[in-house]
Amino acid sequence: MRYPKIAKPTTELVRPTEDSVKLFKAAHTFGDVAELLEVHPGHLKRWLYKYPGHSGYKDFEIPKKNGKPRQISAPPKNISILQQKFKTILDAVYQPKDCVFGFVNKRSVVGGANIHKKQSRWVLNIDLEDFYTSIHFGRVRGLFMSFGAGENASTTLAHLVTKDGVLPQGACTSPVISNMIAFKLDRKLINIANKYNLKYSRYADDITFSYRYCTFPKHIAILDKYSGDDQEQHKEGQYKSGLEPENITLGPLLVHAITKSGFTINTNKNRLFSKRQRQEVTGLTVNEFTNVNRKFIRQIRAMIHAIRKFGPELAGIEYIEKYRAPYKNCEVNNHAEYFLNVLYGKLSFLRMVRGKTDVCYLDFCLSMSKIDPEPPTFIKEAVKMRQKFDLFIIHASEDKNEIATPLHEHLTKIGLNVFIDEKYIKIGDSFIEKINHALGQSKHIIAILSSHSVEKSWPKHELQAVLARHIASDGNGKIIPIMAGNKYEIQTILDKWPLLSDKRYHKWEGDPDAAAQEIADSIGTVIS
Repeated sequence: MRYPKIAKPTTELVRPTEDSVKLFKAAHTFGDVAELLEVHPGHLKRWLYKYPGHSGYKDFEIPKKNGKPRQISAPPKNISILQQKFKTILDAVYQPKDCVFGFVNKRSVVGGANIHKKQSRWVLNIDLEDFYTSIHFGRVRGLFMSFGAGENASTTLAHLVTKDGVLPQGACTSPVISNMIAFKLDRKLINIANKYNLKYSRYADDITFSYRYCTFPKHIAILDKYSGDDQEQHKEGQYKSGLEPENITLGPLLVHAITKSGFTINTNKNRLFSKRQRQEVTGLTVNEFTNVNRKFIRQIRAMIHAIRKFGPELAGIEYIEKYRAPYKNCEVNNHAEYFLNVLYGKLSFLRMVRGKTDVCYLDFCLSMSKIDPEPPTFIKEAVKMRQKFDLFIIHASEDKNEIATPLHEHLTKIGLNVFIDEKYIKIGDSFIEKINHALGQSKHIIAILSSHSVEKSWPKHELQAVLARHIASDGNGKIIPIMAGNKYEIQTILDKWPLLSDKRYHKWEGDPDAAAQEIADSIGTVIS
């Protein structure tokens, strides 16, 4: 085949992925691997074997959540390019089980946490020790051979994705390969979960089981001691807030399944928590709903405060000295840019967990829009969502063209910010999420009531939500009914909605300009 020039290496495969998968499964020689990766055999040989044990990797440290260093090995450029090509093929080959959420397309820590939220009496967290480095060269080569690749080709590919005989943390291929290696482990743990009515999920090396009944299965884990003398509470599933188990013994069935799959349990990180404690799954709390912990929110607030007080440059210098200085080969050139990137990363994570309509997230984004003259696009989008609407129009689709759209146009002309679904909800948006957010951000409500709207479920749900909020807020904000129909139809509407009987309504006569002026007058004392 015609190989790409060495001066312009590319991370994308030229041939279709399906064809590359077939070549991978049929590869037997070094030349087959070169063809698979679309590189000249001479170049491949030089890149793979130029440095013994891949000493061309750049090693550095980053802090873990607990403050300890995490060793990262970044591959040299040419090796990285080949790994990215091979990763595309492996992603197409790997068929993840439903329980796997780490490094899988369209899955995240949030999805894994959602499995265990709200209804679980017990949550068990297990950590696998040295997850990547426990996957050695022989296991990787055997994995490739199991898909049909020959021994020589599998050996070459294993050299490509390993460093010093193990998977390096820092290579883009390591996550998908570790998931493929753990396929056998997942199968065993799913069987155990099904047998004992547990829910199971895995995010890389973090394993979670949850149980909804009183007594946690002793074949899975046993709480040996409590930091109180309430031993009977374990039998009843009762667990006082703040009690921490001093010693957890995993059941032999679980230990056997993990060790026989080629992994080691980190006994220092095993945790079993009851519903009366803060239950966490991959760092997210799941007692009532999936959420970040309070410390994470305080960190974001403190970082924004630091920028306001000292500016991003000085805030970045202090942050790096405090959190990054102790770690090796971790140089930062632009302190302000680094600090802002960390902060925006935290905000992106908050949005992923809580949703892009979360008030706390929107407030943080609004603060950053006033500090950073060139914020990321997601900050600008959040600022638009944070802006309050003067009016929200509730209507049935049958009344859209004749009433809702003309009324929206005339209200907008006189300077009011009005929400109507067709203007703000785009293809692919969550309809419920957008509607709920807009209702919460609207000062006043226009309810177009007709024989159509009172019979359709969605306008009824919107109006019920508005009336409930109106009552709860002691009448804060106005509900303005627009009645469409004859006297008999209007009376029928009022009979169905007695809570609207004390509201002065506008009778729709087909004149959107007159209706807009009357609505503006009715809320004129509130609008600034």
